Amino acid sequence: METAKESVKEPVKFGAFGGVFVPNVLTILGVIMFLRTGWVVGHAGLKDALIILLVANAITLLTSLSLSSISTNIRVKGGGAYFLISRNLGLEIGGAVGIPLFLAQAVSVAFYIIGFAESLEYLIPGLPIRLVTLGTLVVIFAISWKGAEIAIKAQYFILGALLLSLISFFLGWSPPGDWSSRFEPNYGPDLSFWAVFAIFFPAVTGIMSGVSMSGDLKDPSKSVPKGTIMAVVVCFVIYAFQMIWLSINASREELMGNNLIMERVALVGPLIFVGLWAATLSSALASLLAAPRTLQALAQDRVVPFGLGKGHGPGNEPRVALMLSAGLAALCLLAGRLDVIAPVISMFFLTTYGTVNLVAGLSALAANPSYRPTFRVHWLPCLAGAAGCLLAMFLLNALATIVAVASIIGLYSLLKQRQYQTAWGDERSGIWFALARFGLLRLAASRQHVRNWRPVILVLVGNPSNRLALVELANRLEARRGLLFLSQIVTGDWGKMVSRQAGMQRQLQDFIRESRLSAVGKTVVADTFEQGVSTLLQVAGVGALEPNTVLIGWSEDALREKEFLGAVRRILELERSLLI
Repeated sequence: METAKESVKEPVKFGAFGGVFVPNVLTILGVIMFLRTGWVVGHAGLKDALIILLVANAITLLTSLSLSSISTNIRVKGGGAYFLISRNLGLEIGGAVGIPLFLAQAVSVAFYIIGFAESLEYLIPGLPIRLVTLGTLVVIFAISWKGAEIAIKAQYFILGALLLSLISFFLGWSPPGDWSSRFEPNYGPDLSFWAVFAIFFPAVTGIMSGVSMSGDLKDPSKSVPKGTIMAVVVCFVIYAFQMIWLSINASREELMGNNLIMERVALVGPLIFVGLWAATLSSALASLLAAPRTLQALAQDRVVPFGLGKGHGPGNEPRVALMLSAGLAALCLLAGRLDVIAPVISMFFLTTYGTVNLVAGLSALAANPSYRPTFRVHWLPCLAGAAGCLLAMFLLNALATIVAVASIIGLYSLLKQRQYQTAWGDERSGIWFALARFGLLRLAASRQHVRNWRPVILVLVGNPSNRLALVELANRLEARRGLLFLSQIVTGDWGKMVSRQAGMQRQLQDFIRESRLSAVGKTVVADTFEQGVSTLLQVAGVGALEPNTVLIGWSEDALREKEFLGAVRRILELERSLLI
């Protein structure tokens, strides 16, 4: 008799080819390839079109390298890019980027469905587009509801249809002559290199499809790098040959005016429609699978309400998140057009790509002992990828970039107030350590001069809650121009007192954080108060950031007068400025 444990169906896991390469390829070779690449070549000419492809692919290739580096350093779970960012830079930054990423994935569903409906309109003029797009969304939603397994199995048939359409296209031959006339750009009114780039860029944004399914992969740390980089390289070659073939086989007027020019060039025209429908519907399906999984990961980390991440069945299918994703896609279908949605998606994805590059670059630069990716990438190309994303965003739309950055900062500030306590460590302390180390070494090597003097004040506060006036005075004297060491001395028998030091240090750090002070806490154990002061002055600080001033409260306790005078003498003997 079958046991209860045996009767539970194990979720199916996928490898690099089926789980990463194929979803990425089907998303990259999508609606832009079939409906807008000819338009890009027509306006930009073959020369600028290839430059646009190179720039776009340079960004995605650098991002793929960064993505591969991060994903081979930690055990990747569900949530894709959000998971990687949050586990490296913390939940606050991860959530600030993860929410826009989810929105980008949900909007992408509408983008691909609109591309599918636009192709149908060529065959059936007067088609009720909104009804078609909403009906298509319902069908894709029903497939997604069944789970990732059925969708990934279906993608092999879709890949076959896509390959047939490409073979038919490259077998077509109808050159109109004077190929050189289509080499230089001929931008129309209100168009420029970057305006055309904004329309084309969503063509290369499919690299997140595989990593978004990371929770469904057998071995994400191996599958993600292999599948992602392979997909970027293969798709780059296909797009480059497509642009060249279009420039050879179609006039500029056809390229600009006929969005389905591939169908006219192809040896068997109807196969282009088959490939287009396969690519757009599979891309929509991949996005509708990715978006709810990103939202589920956000919910499980309590960045968004926990109920949105509720899973169902052995595969933990995020059905609540799926319904919300489909609802957002439906709103975009009612409101958007292909050329309007494309730049919005570009902005969302560039934000995510830039952050992924930043995470990889800072992690490599900080060189934490815990950062040991099996796929190593130097920090320079990672940070170059981040800078390229930011530059591309500003060139596409400076105002939208400012709004996007402001939104991320706003989300970060909101999430920061929640003071998340997580069970995992992230790279932030390592990054700050690397920066502090760099600065301290440069400061130590620099020439010290009186004109650069800053107050580095050692404040002997004991229990700071009982001496708030002394802390406030020190804070005003430092005035965010120097550094405060709030210190307390625990006197008595070492064996008895050393066990209390860690607890008192934590209390001191909590006080500093709650009071929002620019200060460092320091607790020492000593036999006498005088010895404690001497120890603090000799060990507190590093290099040029050693205390140069001591602030101590006046003691009116006659019994401790000798200790107080001894401490003052030690301070002066060690040549520190003294404030009493």
